[in-house]
Amino acid sequence: MYGLYELLSLLSDFLVFILIYVIVVVALNLQFGYTGIPNFGLVMSVAIGAYVTGALAGRILMMYYGITNMDFIHDNPSVTALINENLKSEPLISILTLTIVFATALLAGALIGFIASRPAIRLKTDYLLMFLLAMAEGVRSFARSYKPLVGGTLFVYVPDLLGWLGKYKMLGLLLLALMVTVIVFVYVEFIVRSPYGRLIRAIRENEIAAECLGKDVVKVKTQIFVIGSMIASLAGVVFSLYTGVVVANAYRGTDWTFWPWLMAMMGGLGNNFGALAGAVSMSIMRRLIYMYKHQLEAVIPVDMIWMEQVLLGVALILTAMFLPRGIFPEKPTRIRGIPQSLIRKLINNIQSKRNKQ
Repeated sequence: MYGLYELLSLLSDFLVFILIYVIVVVALNLQFGYTGIPNFGLVMSVAIGAYVTGALAGRILMMYYGITNMDFIHDNPSVTALINENLKSEPLISILTLTIVFATALLAGALIGFIASRPAIRLKTDYLLMFLLAMAEGVRSFARSYKPLVGGTLFVYVPDLLGWLGKYKMLGLLLLALMVTVIVFVYVEFIVRSPYGRLIRAIRENEIAAECLGKDVVKVKTQIFVIGSMIASLAGVVFSLYTGVVVANAYRGTDWTFWPWLMAMMGGLGNNFGALAGAVSMSIMRRLIYMYKHQLEAVIPVDMIWMEQVLLGVALILTAMFLPRGIFPEKPTRIRGIPQSLIRKLINNIQSKRNKQ
């Protein structure tokens, strides 16, 4: 039987995992669902947030506490242990360091988003997604090869920035993740419900028409890619705090690109509440498989090592077959003075003509 504290810790752990994916899927939905940018390099932005956390937090605190007789990479366990011991009684230093890490991750996410998008955003869909896939793999290869960043093929520990909360640090991490998720969700909702949101939908539907109306399509798509990259980098920071370590090679496309794509497709592209529903439902399913994998081994004729990959493939096929528009399809844009019934009729006519073609 679990006590109250154990139940709270278990529930907090469960919810933090879900909220991390909600942040990533909302970022993807802004980029692809609303703007039509096929970001198959989403893992790159998440990894940047994690690498910033692993490389920066410990080094800042080493300098603050005057730990000069040890190397950050080679003596990382000892360095982190000394830092954690000091942080238990200094919440203000922990909060300040956390703020610096989040701010730096946002800047790094914006920079990598700009570098990735600016030279390639003019490419057609097929070439753009291939370029982004390649760049994401290049970032991971660089982090794996450059040992001073986060230990290369090894790893670095993340200082326990919530250790001052004692046994309630998991609850504190849940509140932090919830705060970041709410801010991200409200911010993206504000964007898509504004005139700028109507602009990015117009670009998604027809770039040539938007350009004919005098809109700078490349500039707008670059802005959206940068914003989405910044949001995804926040998920990398929260995930690093959640796991307590940063492993350069752990940020693979399966976990941080293809799963978020499935979640966005299942929930409904072009609808943030659909993104929320898809992220929550699939994260719960993945977490349950992880928690009860030993019990499932007796009834499922698949090695549990590959169960998540099998689930990913099956879910993608079923979603494409039975939920092509997701659980919560995109709602038509409301235009003042024009009845919704007329807008739906026009959309249905356009879709029927596309299907005939």
